[in-house]
Amino acid sequence: MAMIEIRLVRLILPAILLLGVSFSAAVAETDETAEKKEELRSITWLGFNEAQAQAKGFDKPVFVHFTAPWCKWCKKMQRETYTDPKVIRFMDENFYAVMVDTEKLPSLARKFQVESLPTLWFLDSSGKGLTSIEGFVGPEKLLRVLEYISTKAYEEVDYNTWVRKHSAR
Repeated sequence: MAMIEIRLVRLILPAILLLGVSFSAAVAETDETAEKKEELRSITWLGFNEAQAQAKGFDKPVFVHFTAPWCKWCKKMQRETYTDPKVIRFMDENFYAVMVDTEKLPSLARKFQVESLPTLWFLDSSGKGLTSIEGFVGPEKLLRVLEYISTKAYEEVDYNTWVRKHSAR
């Protein structure tokens, strides 16, 4: 009887240990996945000067969203566009993003001739204004514009031509 118990322990103990290791790995993987999802839940917004400094050092464009607390279309963009996982990932990988409250920084809004909200500005890594968009922009359209800017396609072709060629692929 004791011999059978020892054999059972020898057979069962490795299986239990293996299950424990597998469970630990699964928990670690789940924690890692959750951390990545948490990281991508929102765009990493920087201050204007910080974004400009980093853009110069890393040759990345800057995306500037001009907003105000009372702007309903700005809030709609924050709810619908800036929470889209594809927008978040693309923005964080390819741009330095800035959100400017025009009531707190009216001089910056004047510098970029912001006349309506929301206004989105795209700057190259040296701070030169490339283009701007006024009004609400949904996730799909924003992704297209982000791709156009990040690939520097603007150096060779206008946006509408690029969209026609890009859609044909």
